[in-house]
Formats: sequence, C-alpha cells, structure tokens
Amino acid sequence: MRQFEIDSSNSGWAMTFEPHFKHRNLPDQVAEHIVVLLANGDLQPGQRLFEKDICQLLGVSRIPVREALRILQTQGVVTTEPNRGTFITEFGSDETSEMLEVRLSVERIALRRLLKQVAARPEIISELQDSIDEMRRAAKLSDQLAYCRADLGFHSRMVELSQSPVLKPIWDSLARGVLVFLMQERNVAFDYEASIRDHELLVQMIRDRKRGALDQEIERHIMGYLKQHREVQSEAQKMKAQ
Repeated sequence: MRQFEIDSSNSGWAMTFEPHFKHRNLPDQVAEHIVVLLANGDLQPGQRLFEKDICQLLGVSRIPVREALRILQTQGVVTTEPNRGTFITEFGSDETSEMLEVRLSVERIALRRLLKQVAARPEIISELQDSIDEMRRAAKLSDQLAYCRADLGFHSRMVELSQSPVLKPIWDSLARGVLVFLMQERNVAFDYEASIRDHELLVQMIRDRKRGALDQEIERHIMGYLKQHREVQSEAQKMKAQ
C-alpha cells in the first residue's frame, strides 16, 4: 500500500490557496487541496493518507486536516477503516454505477424544473452559456483539471438554477467524488470539442423545452461514463492476466 508521499518542492501547495476556493473555511480548503492532488494523480485510489504528512505539505495543524478528512469521508472521496487508517476511495463498478445513477436522478429533476422556468427566466440559458465559455477557455489550454472543474461547474449551475432546496445538498455531497471520477476517467486524447458540443446540445434542448429528448440525452451523457469505466476496467483486467 502506497503512503502519502509527494514531492512538494515545486508544488507550491503550502499556504497557497487558489481563487476558486480561497474564501472557504480552512478544513474545506484542505479538503479541496486533497481532491486536487488526487485529481492530478499525485494521490492514487487505495493510497493511505497520514494526517502528519498532509499537515507538513499544506502548512496547517492537525485539527483542520482531521476535519477535512471527515468531510471527504461523507462525500465518498476517502474511506476510514478501523485500526487501519484513512484511504483514498477506490471506485469499483458498483460504486461508480451508484454514484452516476444518483447523479442522473438529481440532474433529471433539476432539468425538469428548468424546463418549467426557462421561458420566464432567460438568465438560465445565459448562465449555462457562461459555463460553456469557461469550458472552452480550459480546452484552449488543454488543462484537464480546469476543464473538469468547468464541466462539473456547468452541471452544478444547472442544479443551482433549478432553485430546489432538496437537490442542492444532495448534489453538493456528490460533487467532489464526481470531480475525482471525471479526472480519473479522462486521458491525454480527451476530445474537448465533442464534450463542449454535448453541453451545447443540452442547453439547446432546455431552450426548446424538449423534455423527452432531454431525458434521453442526459442519460446518455452521464451513463456513458459508466460504459467507459467498465471498458477501462475490463482492459486493465486483461492486461493483468497477460
């Protein structure tokens, strides 16, 4: 089992909090740093985390680190095993399927609410277009982490714009796990333009209020990740068997 070992000589993590989460409380900032390390591949699924190593890396005390790990545990990013420690969660096919099915349910309800509101609230379309613009900016830089954040930001904005007090906390509990999953599934040859077109299609369907087509498209959009995940897992098993 790998331990928490990162070359921090050029990472610049300690006391350097990025703009997209610098206004959060300290435990949440620490949690976000851990997620970024995982998304970047500096931490691996199944890897054990040690509080003292995180403290040294980020230049913070154990209290916010302990609270950050608790937050990440509730969000499914880490798993704590009695008498063994805290580990980065390994998403198997079952866990991936459950996460994506919950995500699909949340987004379907959010979209149905948006369809009822979009005629009276033109800002729905403009704000979703703003999210796509963020995706384009990240794509131009070929920055996969920034792109995954923008991709997730699009879907987060959909949920927020639905103005549902029920959906928002459910989505928030999923978001970090989804970000990590997206990063782990992406590869160097990722087709940014195809992804952007998929999101533009969703916006067009919301604008045109095509509920049936939108239901089918969001299922294809989200559950396609499960198919891709299973293909990757199958290929990995074949490689091990050789």
